[in-house]
Amino acid sequence: MPYTYRCETCAVTAPRRTSAPDAKADRREHRAAAHYGLAPDGDAVLETPGWVSTVLRAAAGGIAEYARKTAQKPRPREAPPEHWRQAVLLLAVGAGAILLLGMLVRAVTGT
Repeated sequence: MPYTYRCETCAVTAPRRTSAPDAKADRREHRAAAHYGLAPDGDAVLETPGWVSTVLRAAAGGIAEYARKTAQKPRPREAPPEHWRQAVLLLAVGAGAILLLGMLVRAVTGT
């Protein structure tokens, strides 16, 4: 993969190099000439993608975007109808009343 040295402070980019050590040599030379050997902010050796990897990344991004747009979204869960909630509440109250009545009958009859 090609490498490029970029200095954001000076807004300059060195030519593309075939290896990272060559791009780092460009960095050393630029720092010595323009920055008195200091390391400026925004100074980096970047991996420069070729046209094949650029096309593949764009295709992968397009496929991912298409999949995201066409994916089925889960439907929100609907609340049960009001009559079901009332029926369950009535059943619970009725069962509680039967249990309470049974305990009362046992207490009165002593069995």
